[in-house]
Amino acid sequence: MSTEIKSEEAQASRRVQSLDVLRGVAIIGTLLTNIWIFTIGSGGDPVYLLGKSEEFLTPLSNAISNGKFLGLLSLLFGVGMAIQFESAVRNGLRWPWRYEWRSLLLLADGFVHFALVFEFDILMGYALVGMVIAPLLLLRTRWLVVATVLAGVLHLALELNRMLAGRSYGGFAGDGDWAGQFDEGSFKDGFGGAWDGFGMPTTYFAEVADRVGNFWALREEAFIIAPPLVAFLFLCGALLWRAGLFRNDARAHAMSRWLAVGGLTIGGTLTAWEYLPLAGKDVVGALSRYTVAPIVAFGYLGLILVLLRRRGGSGFLSHRLADVGRTALSCYMLQNVVAMVVFSQWGLGLGPLGPLGTVLSWAVISSLLMLGAWWWLRHFSQGPFELVWRWAVNAPFQRADRRRQEKRDEVEKQATADRTSVGAS
Repeated sequence: MSTEIKSEEAQASRRVQSLDVLRGVAIIGTLLTNIWIFTIGSGGDPVYLLGKSEEFLTPLSNAISNGKFLGLLSLLFGVGMAIQFESAVRNGLRWPWRYEWRSLLLLADGFVHFALVFEFDILMGYALVGMVIAPLLLLRTRWLVVATVLAGVLHLALELNRMLAGRSYGGFAGDGDWAGQFDEGSFKDGFGGAWDGFGMPTTYFAEVADRVGNFWALREEAFIIAPPLVAFLFLCGALLWRAGLFRNDARAHAMSRWLAVGGLTIGGTLTAWEYLPLAGKDVVGALSRYTVAPIVAFGYLGLILVLLRRRGGSGFLSHRLADVGRTALSCYMLQNVVAMVVFSQWGLGLGPLGPLGTVLSWAVISSLLMLGAWWWLRHFSQGPFELVWRWAVNAPFQRADRRRQEKRDEVEKQATADRTSVGAS
């Protein structure tokens, strides 16, 4: 019996380790998408370290990262939601009340991050979608599948409608024209000399005021375009958890291989199609970020799990990625803060950078994140934001939890007394 318990504990530990590595990959990969926005810097012509020969890095980075790691992060968010649901059921807690409180906190956190740091923040969108999806986890699996299909169909219908209407949001990583998605005049109204000739902010407060003043325009992706896809991916993540993808058995291994082969074959082919002189490349390009990218995300999920199981997840890189995954919220927010300070005109002003400089910047910031996460976890059990987050999530329920624990202690005490009485008789 003890051997079986140890085996189950080891399997649970591997599941947690694999989820931490996956989260770390998703966080670092999301930075590879966003870093192109930050390195625009102060506007003007970018600095090429190796001349025009490095331009191939722009489409390569875009093909690898744009929307793919965000899709992976969304899948993992759904997995996390499923884990919290099972924990609530196991501990006799009502679902989804605590999760809705958690989502409200995430919404507030996302607004602060949006206003003070980064206009393409994902936390607010995740919070709103999470509020809607959480109650659905009470459904039986077959009905959850139906909800997942409906969310996917809705997303595809809206995507096709936007494509036919000529509105493509194929991605802003490496485009060099991300600001052009919005009304250029809206960036300058009311700030006078706070904006330079390239439409870039020269002060931090001008940047914050612009984000808050143009809240709805800058939140179109998070509130209108992405939610059906995010809902689909959240539900897929929950279903994959229920299906046992993260276990260490033959079925889980087969599922991982199918995801890797299917996602990378189909998604990779469509991604390459966008960059080749083939018929229909414009259509594929229009669907790249929100339809093709999620397919690749499934492939990334399967491939990483296959590699972790073959190599045991014990390598140096796996451990450092797991460190980032354990401090995912902290690393996600801090990587944007670091990039903002380094590349903004009011900060160190290191931009604008060419493709090679941008990729090198991503590598340096990613290495700093891994190093910082490793150092922090040597002294603390969770990341800095995670520690505050845990306290805020649990604070309103401490009294109820204490009463519940007291009842459990009384029941256990009575059960022990009864066993003792029976044994004595």
